[in-house]
Amino acid sequence: MRLAGKTAIVTGGANGIGAGCARRLAEEGANVVIADIDDAAGQALAGELGANVLYARADVSQRASVEALFDDAVKAFGAVDILVNNAAFVHKPGVIANFLEYSEESWQKTLAVNLTGMFHCSQVAARLMAKRGQGGVIINLSSGGASRAHRHMFGYDTSKGGIEAATRAMALDLAPLNIRVNAIVPGSTRVEQGSSVGDAPIPPSAVIPLPRQGTPADIAGAVVFLASDDAAYITGTRIVVDGGMDAQLRSPAVDFTFDYSEYR
Repeated sequence: MRLAGKTAIVTGGANGIGAGCARRLAEEGANVVIADIDDAAGQALAGELGANVLYARADVSQRASVEALFDDAVKAFGAVDILVNNAAFVHKPGVIANFLEYSEESWQKTLAVNLTGMFHCSQVAARLMAKRGQGGVIINLSSGGASRAHRHMFGYDTSKGGIEAATRAMALDLAPLNIRVNAIVPGSTRVEQGSSVGDAPIPPSAVIPLPRQGTPADIAGAVVFLASDDAAYITGTRIVVDGGMDAQLRSPAVDFTFDYSEYR
């Protein structure tokens, strides 16, 4: 119960990693607001987790929707102490495409959710935390693609690189207010919609030093650590939770193939 009395907002919290984070934060005693656009999944999870968990529909790419989300959280629980920026546009048609065929629509949508959404939520949260005067925690979900590119994921990797740069910049600006900002870098993580590279799932033992895929609970453990007083002197950094993938040369088995003939 390390987070008893705290209130956390988890964006994209209805499914996958976000749901795992919401569940663990609630287990640690926090009040939790699950923010998502999947009403059915969000309401079901909130009902499962109990009276101290609220579902609020929110489109993080829209400032007015984000402001309404934080208003709901404050009305319900009095304050916001922890923000987990997890919402991301990735498992959608058009996101995975060679750069030569990547559409402007996918580019705009990816940046709107992944990067602008993080900005909206973080700024609204930071202003509330600053006014309250008791500090706070912002945790951004990044990706290995922020520092080592995935093939055919130009927009996603660009947005995650921006998130890590933003994490460092926000940490410096907000440190005088005792608002800590860090990033978590998940590796291959098994979620409801599956986790694959290329056209088919890759056997975890083929590419992951710890021979299994991660789970939402693995990522949630790092979130709870960063949100707790155990991480009181940690800000502006990234914690990699990937079973050792970042430490190795990547296996050719995970690469895409692409026919470049029509572009030559």
